[in-house]
Amino acid sequence: MTERLGDGGGLRGDGGAAIETGDGESDAGSRPTVTVVVVTYNSVPTVAETLASLTGQTYPSDRYEVVVVDGGSTDGTADVAADYGVEFLVEEGAGIGACRNRGIDRAESDYVAFTDSDCAVPATWLDSLVDRMATYADDERVVGVGGPNRPFPTDSAFTKLVGSFQGTAFGSGGSPQSHDIDRERLVRSVAACNVLYDAEIFERFRYDDSVNVGEDAELHFRLSEAGYRFAFDPTIAVSHHLSPSLRALWAKNRSYGTAMARIQRRHGKLVRWYSFVPTAAIGSGGAALAADLVTRRARYVPLLAALFLVASGYAALQVYRDRGTLLAALVPVVFAVQYLAYGVGFAEGLTVDDP
Repeated sequence: MTERLGDGGGLRGDGGAAIETGDGESDAGSRPTVTVVVVTYNSVPTVAETLASLTGQTYPSDRYEVVVVDGGSTDGTADVAADYGVEFLVEEGAGIGACRNRGIDRAESDYVAFTDSDCAVPATWLDSLVDRMATYADDERVVGVGGPNRPFPTDSAFTKLVGSFQGTAFGSGGSPQSHDIDRERLVRSVAACNVLYDAEIFERFRYDDSVNVGEDAELHFRLSEAGYRFAFDPTIAVSHHLSPSLRALWAKNRSYGTAMARIQRRHGKLVRWYSFVPTAAIGSGGAALAADLVTRRARYVPLLAALFLVASGYAALQVYRDRGTLLAALVPVVFAVQYLAYGVGFAEGLTVDDP
């Protein structure tokens, strides 16, 4: 049975809640302190799952705390947080970057960890992140540790299909948080839904308050430019509710594309090498169609269609090997929707100023 958080104590002694896991106070002084920050907004359908997983950690109960930073929810998110006794901070109208910074400002721990309000972490999550961080204690480049995010076991077959596709090179562009990489390595960025930072890095770097989507990519780009790296451990995975429908997949990837383009415009540099590929593919398709219409010969469009079928067929084969389901036949549709949405969003981000 999951136990709730108490109302007193904590790492700071000023109202922060300490986790009650039932494991006692063992190793009280030998483990680093951790503040886990969960950013949320209207998250009633999923946030209880997140907080339940965080209250069941194997990490010593007096060495970590959970802080929820809310962007001004209008549903019952605050009531759910109260049920779990966690500290609940409200940043009315704030974006994700600003909410993450509020959690950082609140923390006085050795490490700051983040997961999202539509995720659930394994019971050993903090233990694993802290232990992995310790193995890089002598490497000043390493400022954090992260791992992949995977669909929930209870998610729909379509959601799991999306997760498997995004675990392929074509579905993730090779990003370690999505791509199915089976070895530990140093990377330039990890997903903020599964990350632990050395808190000292926040004395010099912060999330950008004005960035709402892609805020982790923007911060991690600046860190990588300064020579810092993250340790990516594929064994430290969290469950994440991915897109449950084609409509949701379109909306999410369009917002990702827009955010990435705006970040790259701001820095004047290519943040992710693959970010322009979907837009370039759309442009190439349009040019090919125009050329074939002018010449009245089907030359370029069939060639591009054949290339797409080869790429999507390869991805479908990988998904079938992963999931063993005939739904892998839908991968070309998922592939097309994700790339079109991201490409449209990226083009919008290049041409339209921030609102």
